[in-house]
Amino acid sequence: MSQPEDCPTAESLLLSRRKAAALLDLSVATLDRMQAAGKLPRTLSVNGAVRYRRDDLTRWVALGCPDRQAFDAAQDV
Repeated sequence: MSQPEDCPTAESLLLSRRKAAALLDLSVATLDRMQAAGKLPRTLSVNGAVRYRRDDLTRWVALGCPDRQAFDAAQDV
């Protein structure tokens, strides 16, 4: 049974560090440094693997790339 074309797959919703870095046009090392400094949205741990929500990253960019605290505050509004 196939999924409808407009139904996103789990892979498209959750991104690995490598795919998140590519989406943001960053190196993985820069992505890791920004994450450690609290400058990116929170990650998820899925079976021990770090994953980024694609929606969080696109909202983060749309908001002007605020630090994590400001991004989290904007989500509560």
